[in-house]
Amino acid sequence: MENPHEERQLLLLERIIKNVHLVNDALVEMTRSVAEINEFNKNVTIVGELWEGYRRNVAFNLSSMEEHDRDSMATQTAAADR
Repeated sequence: MENPHEERQLLLLERIIKNVHLVNDALVEMTRSVAEINEFNKNVTIVGELWEGYRRNVAFNLSSMEEHDRDSMATQTAAADR
């Protein structure tokens, strides 16, 4: 006589195996998509780094110009006071 519990367990194991394969396929697809997104984002990252360097240079130059303007105003004021 066949064991009904064994038959039911085999059916459950088949379903579990099928679902694990489906999950595995989904993870493979997700991994591929993430790799594709990362490849696309490389260019965005590079542009962001370039833009940040440009922003820092502009901020440095503006502060240098403001400092130079303050120094020349102080020099002009001192010369006018003499």
